[in-house]
Amino acid sequence: MGCLQSKGATADHEQATANQSATSLADGPSPNGDNTAAEPSTEAEPSTVELEEAQEARDAVGSLPGTSVHGQAPDGGLMQQRPGSRGVQFGGMDVQTFDSPPAPSEEHSHFLLQKSLPQVPSANVELETRAAGLKHIGFGPLKKENQDEYFCQVGGFGGQKDGCCYCIFDGHGNYGRDAAQFCRQELPVLFDQELRKYYAKAAADGVKDPNAKELIEPIISDAFVETERRLHQAGINVSSSGTTASVVFQNKGSVWVAAAGDSRVLCMAQVDSQWKVQPLTLDHRPSRRTEKYRVEAAGGRVEPKRLPSGKTVGEPRLWLAHLPSPGLLLSRSIGDDMATSVGCTARPEITFMALRPFLDQYIVIASDGVWDVLSNDTVAQLVGDAADPEAACQAVLEAALLEWEERLAADNISIIVVQLLWGDLLASNGSNAVFRAAGTSSLQSSQGRRMPSPAPVTEEEDGEDGPQALQSDRGSGQDAQESAAAAATL
Repeated sequence: MGCLQSKGATADHEQATANQSATSLADGPSPNGDNTAAEPSTEAEPSTVELEEAQEARDAVGSLPGTSVHGQAPDGGLMQQRPGSRGVQFGGMDVQTFDSPPAPSEEHSHFLLQKSLPQVPSANVELETRAAGLKHIGFGPLKKENQDEYFCQVGGFGGQKDGCCYCIFDGHGNYGRDAAQFCRQELPVLFDQELRKYYAKAAADGVKDPNAKELIEPIISDAFVETERRLHQAGINVSSSGTTASVVFQNKGSVWVAAAGDSRVLCMAQVDSQWKVQPLTLDHRPSRRTEKYRVEAAGGRVEPKRLPSGKTVGEPRLWLAHLPSPGLLLSRSIGDDMATSVGCTARPEITFMALRPFLDQYIVIASDGVWDVLSNDTVAQLVGDAADPEAACQAVLEAALLEWEERLAADNISIIVVQLLWGDLLASNGSNAVFRAAGTSSLQSSQGRRMPSPAPVTEEEDGEDGPQALQSDRGSGQDAQESAAAAATL
């Protein structure tokens, strides 16, 4: 484990008002090609289904004051009014709902998160970003293989001085480790390449705001889909294996979060000396109403596992129409060919967030080895109490391992903690320190292009938990933390 930092970045902000802080945007083509924003109507009273959907959205965004949630139709990146939709007022939230389920070809279950917090004056605020990550095989002898992978790069990603990228991949199935490793090797490289092309063209074309949310989103979404295509070409057996993917791209004060699966992403804001947690992803479970629509429209079943006795156990899973397989607990992933035939998709849900100076202080990304045993609020408290991102990762790991041990169960664990230090907060947080770098010292795609990487640490600094551990833990059964070996002050 280690920590990366980027110093001297400036976050360019318009006014950080309540209505421009976080937006989750739809993927897929617009039904009518229109990229105009939606204006919810209030023509009819909400149905029971609509109220349930509103409650689901409300539960997803936590307890920030004045939070509002908007469901939206697929539109290729911007909100639009879908014919037959109507606005609903529920518990202080504005929710746009649909009279009927979306068509099978549509990607849906998208939401708009708007957080109402104290306003921050318009300014160019100095921002330093630090990040640390780790992965662990899990508690005791119960796990013989670590199928989690992660990637961190602070500074230089996408050819941008302040470009940062953080990824977590949580594999599952017999070849889940292979799928996760392939995606770690391929997706960041592909995304980096496409961003470089985009920013170069935007500069040549004189694009006024190259970081506009709707311009970056298709690049991220297509990177997921292309990575899955390359995964098939690589010959890895993903009939019943695959991986989650959660990718965070940060460029100055703009953040995009793309997720397929249940590797959750949170933002932590400090308000009145208390940590407020904002989920930036929703877990992709077949039981989610909008995900279930898509699966069933594609011919799949969503129901719990059924024992020979006829009794059902556990939460609903994704099944083929007439066969007891694959029984996947995810509705989005990379790989999983059998599940893909009945509605599982690699296309991610994407959230955009404009960071609020001095309020937003951490971004946390972790696999379900953390979230299955620790609540969002518990993780936030552990991170907020830690001295730095590296210590925060370690604290969360230890707490999760303890919970797994008490349950006599295990899962792989991976976590990335990103710290956001604003303006005069830098001086009191040791901004001149040199940290070990998290993630990988370098990555190489199947086409041979190498990612920019921090300068390597010396052999003395590397120690036993260096890059060799990252590459050689397959089947080791060791209960040891794995970390990358690099150090930089970017």
